[in-house]
Amino acid sequence: MEKQQLREKVLLQRQQLSKSDFWRLNDELLTKLQQFNWSRVKVLHLFLPIVERKEVDTFEFINYFKTEQAHMKLAVPRCHYKTRQMDAVLFDPETTVLAKNKHQIPEPLYGELVEPQQIDAVIIPLLTFDLLGHRVGYGGGFYDRFLERCRPDVLKIGVSLFEPIEKIFNTHEQDVLLSHCITPTHTYIFGNLN
Repeated sequence: MEKQQLREKVLLQRQQLSKSDFWRLNDELLTKLQQFNWSRVKVLHLFLPIVERKEVDTFEFINYFKTEQAHMKLAVPRCHYKTRQMDAVLFDPETTVLAKNKHQIPEPLYGELVEPQQIDAVIIPLLTFDLLGHRVGYGGGFYDRFLERCRPDVLKIGVSLFEPIEKIFNTHEQDVLLSHCITPTHTYIFGNLN
């Protein structure tokens, strides 16, 4: 399937989830996330969810990381739409002030920037992914550009409420492949680990 068709299909699929199914899938995903080996990750970048689009609730992940992975520093994105670039901002759930941008994405109003080269792992939003590690996001390319600025060995971890499709068509050379994707039932590891 082509990327635009997949976007429309998965957005509809997510919107049709009942509240109980949505939270059940989030809870199962969190359980899988907790089983991942985070020991080498000292700085983790993760997205904050667009609640209106029923994105994976990463605030639950943040609670886990702050209580169970206290060695880890967390960073979240702040987007610059004119340049289509993204900054990583150090995040503390107790002190960081968030505001929703024009796309309803919570972002830090201020905070210390983290250099992309310092980041060990990035949890990446997506709509769907395939068995080769390609992903479909919203189409802005923010994460592809951001990941290009990270170290080659950074873990690129997608999280999805749904299982993969077999193959995404119309992928591009500049698309950055996932190294892993975590779903409520599986952790997929792709062959592009550096």
